[in-house]
Amino acid sequence: MPKKDAKSRRIKIEIRDATEKDLKGIVALWELLVEQHRTYSDHFALARDGRRKWARYLRQKFTEPSTKLIVAEEKGELVGFMMCLLSPQDSIFVEKATGVVSDAFVRKDRRKKGVMKEMQRVALRWFDKNKMKSVEVSVAAANLEARAAWGQLGFKPFLVRKRLQMDGSHARLLLNDKAPKKVVRKKKSGGKQ
Repeated sequence: MPKKDAKSRRIKIEIRDATEKDLKGIVALWELLVEQHRTYSDHFALARDGRRKWARYLRQKFTEPSTKLIVAEEKGELVGFMMCLLSPQDSIFVEKATGVVSDAFVRKDRRKKGVMKEMQRVALRWFDKNKMKSVEVSVAAANLEARAAWGQLGFKPFLVRKRLQMDGSHARLLLNDKAPKKVVRKKKSGGKQ
């Protein structure tokens, strides 16, 4: 039996703009993304109608010029997607808008093959065409694989979000402490305060 050469074994994945017929497949990939995030924290648990609401949100965003939806397709099957947004900033900042990668996912069996990088390349062209000076992505703190992948694509930490569970022991201690706290001011040496 003749050996197949390396070229014939290569995976051929097409990166392209999504069409309306892709929306159902994107929702299915998004559900895999949510399942993966559930392994990191129960905070990612979907509401009973979460899938339906996100599908409606996706359909609405798909028609907006401030949204770009990119898919990765192999042999007629979607293996990844990326949703990009042009997000206005508060007018107090010099930068009036920023690019946002709001959702991105590649099926586990297609990772580390350059799919995310190629989708990002398409996204960056779009952000550049729309004169974005920066692009942001949020990554679950426990998702070390994604943090590394985005880091390899040039993304650096910018903001850190922290969370306090209101039913947690620390919040309970703070809530149950009824004694007013005195603010102690240190006296400056050698003079009046």
